Amino acid sequence: MGVDQVLGLLKVVHNMGGRVDAMFVNDAVDVDLGDLSHVIDAAEMLGLLKAGGGDVELTEEGRAAVEMPLREFQKYLKKKLPSVEPFSSLVKLVTSKERVELEELVSYLQGLGYDERGARRILNWAVFAQLVEIDDGEWVIPA
Repeated sequence: MGVDQVLGLLKVVHNMGGRVDAMFVNDAVDVDLGDLSHVIDAAEMLGLLKAGGGDVELTEEGRAAVEMPLREFQKYLKKKLPSVEPFSSLVKLVTSKERVELEELVSYLQGLGYDERGARRILNWAVFAQLVEIDDGEWVIPA
């Protein structure tokens, strides 16, 4: 899921009091019903949200993410993502080679089981979190 979808989910939950039935969230978040569970999973994986019993609830980190400036959220992700797969593997690959062709990296992520769309979203998260950069539109380099 995209960064904007996760942040959108966090903001909706925050605006609804910090804890809400997931069914009410679906109407307010710009994702299909089937994708909402993936957005919730992504937020939960990042420690920003807890889900259980049909409810979603912001964690302290999730509440802070909503209230902090975007740059601070990027710093949070820069600390958090390197310990989460597939970001850990992505950073190791790019760091070990110093630069990887964009399409090679997408193929690498596809080899880990992601479709092309998912692979590109993972790369977008890594760029947003300033783990890697895109150089000349065709190379992925360490940030």
